[in-house]
Amino acid sequence: MTTDDVSPGEFWFYEKHVPTAGIMLKVGELLACRRSRYQTIQLFDTADYGRVMTLDNLIMLTERDEFSYHEMLTHVPLLLHPQPRQVLVVGGGDGGVLREVIKHGTVERAVQVEIDREVVDVCREFFPWAAETYDNPRVELVIDDALKYIKTVRNEFDLVIVDSTDPVGPAIDLFGSPFYSDVYDALTADGLMTCQIDSPFYGSRRIGMIMDTLRDIFHDAGLYLTQVPSYPSGVWGLGIASKSRKNFHEPDKVRYDTLSGTLRYYNPDVHRGSFLLPEYLRRVVYRTGK
Repeated sequence: MTTDDVSPGEFWFYEKHVPTAGIMLKVGELLACRRSRYQTIQLFDTADYGRVMTLDNLIMLTERDEFSYHEMLTHVPLLLHPQPRQVLVVGGGDGGVLREVIKHGTVERAVQVEIDREVVDVCREFFPWAAETYDNPRVELVIDDALKYIKTVRNEFDLVIVDSTDPVGPAIDLFGSPFYSDVYDALTADGLMTCQIDSPFYGSRRIGMIMDTLRDIFHDAGLYLTQVPSYPSGVWGLGIASKSRKNFHEPDKVRYDTLSGTLRYYNPDVHRGSFLLPEYLRRVVYRTGK
């Protein structure tokens, strides 16, 4: 694209994924721009992706493709656990993960620990699902540092979902061994954790390091993939770790049947297929070959 392709008066958002590549979105109306204690929050309209929220100029979600990220981060572990009742969400201030969690009738309590209240407030205002989700009686919102909160709970949660920003700024310690060890302690005996990790294309080295860390702490860990077109490379890596099980491939089909009409991306075939990794990534995740 050259400067000749941009008409006078047009505004474009550009996120640089690496020094030589990124994504451009044509911006319509700027809906919100707020500076919180932790980060700059922007929300704007686009022609192709609908409403977009950025934190420190990085895309966190868009209306058009958020479902593929939120459904896979949530339903993969929830349909693997035999009876998930207590769920902890770390981060996820947009409410998308919580929206998916409370679709499960077995879940009695969903606690979200979000460090930045401004993110929650912006999303309640501009994303209808957020307002509805946070008003659900099974949802408990805690505005606090998850690194501190996780140390206060032991053997309490059946599932911990880490929906953090990338490992920079306030989220950097959510990708380290001390935090994952605290998550392990917070889980029940058959508990599971899922977390967003990175782009397999741009961040395979980081993915390999995190997977090594998870296997050092948990009984087993695996990587699975989802498509998020607005994220770097369009494919995103999600980690899963367990205190007791080794097979992550077979979801509970009976409980899936009660959800199927509410989902747009997840299904049991996608669940199984998401763990089938291309060779270059399999070598990084499982340290095979050269």
